[in-house]
Amino acid sequence: MVSALQSVAFGAAAAEAQAVSDEKSKPKQLDAVSVVGSQIAGGGAQAALPVISIDAEQLDATGATDGNELIRSLPQMGDVTWNPTWLGGGNSNAARGDIGSISLRSIGASNTLLLINGRRSVIHPTTATVDGAISTTTYNSNAIPMFGLERMDMLLDGAAAIYGSDAIAGVVNVVTRQNLADGGGVQFEYGTVSGSHREDYQLNGYFGHDFAEGRGNVSVMYNFSHRTPQYFSDQWYTATSGRTRRPDGSLVPGGTDSGLSTTTPYGRFQKYSDGTTTGGYYTVNANGEAVTGARPAVLVDSNAIPGLTLSPGIKRGNFFGNARFDLTDNLQLFGELGYYQAKSKSWISPASTSTTQPTYIDTSVATVPAALAAGADAISISNYLIADGGIRPVRVDNYQTRALVGLRGWTDGGWNWETALLYSKSHADDDMVGVDVSKFVDAVNNGSYDPFNGGGTRTGDQTPSDASSFMVHTHRKTTAELALWDFKINRPDLFSWYAGDIGLAAGVEVRYESLRDNRDTIIDGTYKYTDWYTGTVYDSNFFGHSSTPDSYGSRNVKSAFVEVAVPFVSADQHIPLVKSLDVQLAGRYESYSDVGDVAKPKLALAWQVNDSLLLRGSVSEGFKAPNLELVNSSVLYRFNGYDDAIRCAALVAGASYDDYLSCDAANALPGTGISQNYSVRSVRTGNQELKPELSKNYSYGFVFSPDFIPDTYGKFSFGMDWWKIEIENPIGMLNDQNALYYDAYLRVVEGSYNPNVVRFDPTEADIAQFSGSGLDPVGEVNYVNATYTNMSPINAEGVDYTFDWRLRDTAWGDFSLIINAARIKSYTQDPTVEEALIQSAIDAGLLNLMISSIGATNLVGRYSANVGVKPEWKASATLVWKYDNWTVRVRDQYTDSVVYGLYGDGSDFVVPSTQRWNLSVKRDFTKDFLNGFSVEAGARNLFDKDPPLNSSGDYLASVYEPYGAYYYMSIQKTW
Repeated sequence: MVSALQSVAFGAAAAEAQAVSDEKSKPKQLDAVSVVGSQIAGGGAQAALPVISIDAEQLDATGATDGNELIRSLPQMGDVTWNPTWLGGGNSNAARGDIGSISLRSIGASNTLLLINGRRSVIHPTTATVDGAISTTTYNSNAIPMFGLERMDMLLDGAAAIYGSDAIAGVVNVVTRQNLADGGGVQFEYGTVSGSHREDYQLNGYFGHDFAEGRGNVSVMYNFSHRTPQYFSDQWYTATSGRTRRPDGSLVPGGTDSGLSTTTPYGRFQKYSDGTTTGGYYTVNANGEAVTGARPAVLVDSNAIPGLTLSPGIKRGNFFGNARFDLTDNLQLFGELGYYQAKSKSWISPASTSTTQPTYIDTSVATVPAALAAGADAISISNYLIADGGIRPVRVDNYQTRALVGLRGWTDGGWNWETALLYSKSHADDDMVGVDVSKFVDAVNNGSYDPFNGGGTRTGDQTPSDASSFMVHTHRKTTAELALWDFKINRPDLFSWYAGDIGLAAGVEVRYESLRDNRDTIIDGTYKYTDWYTGTVYDSNFFGHSSTPDSYGSRNVKSAFVEVAVPFVSADQHIPLVKSLDVQLAGRYESYSDVGDVAKPKLALAWQVNDSLLLRGSVSEGFKAPNLELVNSSVLYRFNGYDDAIRCAALVAGASYDDYLSCDAANALPGTGISQNYSVRSVRTGNQELKPELSKNYSYGFVFSPDFIPDTYGKFSFGMDWWKIEIENPIGMLNDQNALYYDAYLRVVEGSYNPNVVRFDPTEADIAQFSGSGLDPVGEVNYVNATYTNMSPINAEGVDYTFDWRLRDTAWGDFSLIINAARIKSYTQDPTVEEALIQSAIDAGLLNLMISSIGATNLVGRYSANVGVKPEWKASATLVWKYDNWTVRVRDQYTDSVVYGLYGDGSDFVVPSTQRWNLSVKRDFTKDFLNGFSVEAGARNLFDKDPPLNSSGDYLASVYEPYGAYYYMSIQKTW
């Protein structure tokens, strides 16, 4: 929407960029001319590059207010796994706040390179375990200066030979406005979500100024925005955790225990004497009396706790300026300066005791119920919701800076050259409130806090106790830096031969990258928790948060590239069916201070059959260096819920259940004793022996722009590009769930065990569970060892479609229709040795698991915990009509169905496809005192469709926004 201001304010600049007066009547040649993907200005081989350019008109039609919403609207972009609604289970291991990831072709958020005006951007400083089981990095789309965009170019091809590391899936180049003529503009915009507390207020503006008789120019764009939070209570499908599915798949909200939490103000307690448990579980009733049983009478509806936010309130400011000054006729000084800052605030659930860190209470405390104190010297407390501490604030302040200064020049011999120095930095401070374990235990043991008073409801605690003594703030401070110097030369006519001019570009680049993660002392092992009863020392002294040490890494990268554009056939040769044939050859060498050297080539071909038909194709190799945390981290601890498959394998073998599915369903219910699914600690270590990920990229396609259709029908272009990406050495690890499956395989089939799955000694209950199964009893999992390593290859392929129709200067105005569609045909990863063995046992009927396949299954259109959601089809259609001073934009966005979860009978649950419409109407005023004013009103998701839900009744946060219609209006003035 902010680009509406640009459409008016920068009209002169846009027209100037068209270069010739009759360009207005031509359609945009789909991807035929673009800078991104080539360093040779104007080279004919650029037609070989599959590039989609999103101009200001199309940006405005999306109705997006920030980068997160924009990226979601583009069909070639994958699911947005990093987003403002992602709170990471209430701990700072997640990258929270004003964040949005970028993932071309759904290959992963760390496989797309982001450029600003052709040079790298700094990454978001906070890593997170997403897009697989490893800590990954991404660029922050919300830091993109949307209000100052001229266009966004997406190179849908491997580009490591031109730009270096990270460009495996492609490149996104953000092109900002430059050389704005004297004048300025300002826009105020208001937006609101239907039936929600969310409101948006934005102030956007620009100004430009020429000086020194036109030899210099300064152009500045700015944005200030304020967004109020959206609450869980705002939408029916997020307002409650207690919901389930009817047999026909329809949702039943409320009234069931499905989805409710057994972590409650009633807690769960167990008696110990001399370090050994003396019996089963207890809970407390509404009167504070201890009663036997692991399941309290009242469960907690986590989503219904008042005041919890689904997406945070955000205050954001973004400034971007550029300048140039002609020192001589052949020498220009130029620069950029950017600053982005965002402050977000969320409210998350009350803290709770940790299921993986036992906490013991002294039975001599007066508040301990008599039934718990009898015959015990300590009581373990678990599943206790510390509702007295209230809902907790999470504040994330992050900023990003960018400063660039450079020189460019032109020699009399025809050479163009450019050099620049760039420094960019990003920083985030995640501040959250939680519970200091040591202080909590002290407060309970000295009687100042009473966890046994009961009185809990589904949304809180009606018998408050003072929790202030152990509620503390923690900070996670992360910083990323990028410093870069480059020097580039190019000449489109290095020399001529029979088919035309041969172009050359070459350059060198030196860059420095660093990444720092500074954890709070209560989490990084500095301030430890020592259990008074067992003497066990825990590195984390913070409930609900695994211990994570500080980490720091840096590297230096030296690189050089060369690119050649060679014409083999020209129109002057009059060869039938070959109007022109151009080839791009490129290669880049990069030397890393920590992971070695790598060199990668690229070959691209553009065959202009005639004036209407262009055929193109490319083959290239790419690479991505391991991120600095994976190389430099010592030990990371993470907790997630997994199926301990050997348990149901034993129960099925012992005839307690007919099959694994029925066993898993029964043991997943609260209060049934030993559970099949529980929280497991993963111990992950960095690896300095990691190799760069390598890729091979293939693409071929055509662009058909019929010149035989009369201009009265407009200009048409249709393009299609098939692509395939093969990634070797992808960095990952055998995920914890598959490690547990492998442990079950070894125990059931081979009579051994997985040494990376470390277990506690079996209890009496464990021994009873394995009785009659023929399998040796095992205890619960203590932890799973995992090391980051280079895994088996990933293969992905798909097809992109584009259609462009433009009709100008008719009696009814100007029309344009742009259709953009992306299909992912397959995404597979070859199984590891362990996964192959598991699969062979499943196929042979030796291992009875809930899954039927593991490893190389095509994950397109099917949710996977490792790779997220990849709909097979995504598409958009944008229609723009301009008549006199009116502009009407209509946009349709389609997202395909996906399989996400199972029905009760084990069959696939299909999340339906969606189709959402946007509409906006704009009026420009040109007379009298209203001259320069414009007003616009519009709606995103015009027909107020809710997002589709999965089998658990949850919306797909990485694919859809958690609301229906969004309405907005703006007023703007230019001068």
